[in-house]
Amino acid sequence: MMKAGKALVAIADRENREALIRVLETCGLEPVSCSTLSEIRTILTSEADDVVFCDTAFAQNSFDDLPRATNSGELIAPVIVCSPLYDPAVYLEVMYRGAFDFIVYPYHTDAVRWILDTVFRRSCESAPKLMAESGCLTSAQES
Repeated sequence: MMKAGKALVAIADRENREALIRVLETCGLEPVSCSTLSEIRTILTSEADDVVFCDTAFAQNSFDDLPRATNSGELIAPVIVCSPLYDPAVYLEVMYRGAFDFIVYPYHTDAVRWILDTVFRRSCESAPKLMAESGCLTSAQES
């Protein structure tokens, strides 16, 4: 199985973070834990990561800082905001501010896989196409 890429995970709650990491590994991604916006920026500028998962508020920053950086072109990875509870007002605010998607704990593999498939389908046409195969994301070029 080919690794589809990296997923930066900026979730403060250990249980939520570890649950998401397990799901991301099942989907074929390499999760990288981060705790600050500057750490995320450093990793994203030094490596080509595919996606960022973050809390509605993490460490000394908030989810606002990531979509704002993405929209300005400073960061190129889509941001998926994670929350322990579903709140329609928070969902609308997150999406309005530029997040790619919003997901609620507990994380279900099928829901995360659907989001990742959407992220990868919208990626640059020159990137390898990804598809769900046997429950994991794999490169269509391998098929």
